[in-house]
Amino acid sequence: MNRIIVNALGREKRWARLRDGIMESFHVYQPEKESIAGNIYIGRVDKVEKGLNAAFINIGEGKNGFLHIEDLAEYMLLDEKERKTAEINRLLHQGQKLIVQVKKDPAGTKGPRVTGIIEMKGTSLVYLPHGRYTAVSKKASSEEQKKKWRRFGSRIKEEEEGIVFRTAALGKAEKEIQNEYLGLKKQYQELYSSSLSKKAPFLLHRQDVMKEDILEEIKKVKQAEIITDDYSWKNEFQEFLHNNKASLGGEITHFQSHENIFVHYRVETQIEKAMKKVVWLDNGATIVIEPTEALTVIDVNTGKFTGKSDLSQTVLKTNELAAKEIARQLKIRNLSGIILIDFIEMKSEQHQTEVVNALKEGLKEDGKRTTIVGFTELGILQLTRKKTKPPLLEYISCRCPICSGYGMVESAESMAYKLERELYELYPADEDKVIIEATEDVQKVFKGESSQYLKEMEKSINKKIEFQPVSQSHPFYRIKRLGNL
Repeated sequence: MNRIIVNALGREKRWARLRDGIMESFHVYQPEKESIAGNIYIGRVDKVEKGLNAAFINIGEGKNGFLHIEDLAEYMLLDEKERKTAEINRLLHQGQKLIVQVKKDPAGTKGPRVTGIIEMKGTSLVYLPHGRYTAVSKKASSEEQKKKWRRFGSRIKEEEEGIVFRTAALGKAEKEIQNEYLGLKKQYQELYSSSLSKKAPFLLHRQDVMKEDILEEIKKVKQAEIITDDYSWKNEFQEFLHNNKASLGGEITHFQSHENIFVHYRVETQIEKAMKKVVWLDNGATIVIEPTEALTVIDVNTGKFTGKSDLSQTVLKTNELAAKEIARQLKIRNLSGIILIDFIEMKSEQHQTEVVNALKEGLKEDGKRTTIVGFTELGILQLTRKKTKPPLLEYISCRCPICSGYGMVESAESMAYKLERELYELYPADEDKVIIEATEDVQKVFKGESSQYLKEMEKSINKKIEFQPVSQSHPFYRIKRLGNL
């Protein structure tokens, strides 16, 4: 049974997919750190770097976007011989206005990665106004089926356009797919027409990232039920499914208890475990996860597990169990980039293959592309996982001022949103006043601009909220007591 638990009450939105009560994926969305991946902007060329064959595009989101020549629509229109000698300064100039889409969110000191090859995503296909190719999902049953869809794509699209047929298209009628293609094409044409009268930088189209992420998850697992604590969000998502002609395969229900929904379904404790460096396996073995700026290193240890058979079988079973859990942790923690896994040493190549297969099986429902390179001579398994968003730990924590960044503490934003959830649970209490000790940074986030959210919260829980300042070296709050006015 797949359950998607949506905590949409409050400013920080969260959702997790549970399979038989075990968290398989987790996503969090904070208003200050909202993903811009998929957004379409009218950008302005700020600087052209001939040496990099790239340009920096002002999209109005703080850091300029990085645009490589291969992501330019004009580059796609060149023939193969022309592409080999193409220079970006001949295709773009400083101050030029162009439509771009964000491929990757900004991370650290790097700005977002943008592309001029726009993708309009539908349920069954992706429409590219300047893609100039036709592609078919890798899950197509045969090469003949792929050829059939490529021929169909070439027949309905114009030469400079591109179409990617998604897995959902493979069982549908051509007429239905053609109507979706025409709808996406019209949607882009309307965006383009709108862009002609706008000054750069300007946001043309914002992705509803959370709803789209949930929809993608539903497509992967095929059937799920959704439980949410926000009735209005439930209605919005039902409309979103209808507009995307998508089927959930289960019901959407409204959770009406005053207990936090993540606490009720035991998601909160699983999130806390995902923040820890050491993960315990059921057999007493451990996994140690060490993310660094350049890569992530994962170490597997036998721990308390000794097994009942010979040593090689003990090692194999531990490594297989660890591989499945590592696959789950990669998804939950959103670990990406270069990943090195130090499994317990295996002498047999057959055992190494079995462990890799266990890892692949665990990543079957992962929406991100993972490439398993193989074992090195030292027995380290190398893999890469596509990066689109910052890892969970980086997203919901900040550098600790005490240890200068060697450890992590929860950010002021996360602490403020946690306080919100606790206050919602206090709602039924008889007292009409709550006193909270909190650091200034937590108070600032909680109150919002001009204390607007503080007033809304007081109205929601029907209580006066009084803050008392407290001095701490890190974000902190404590609900001191309840009382009466």
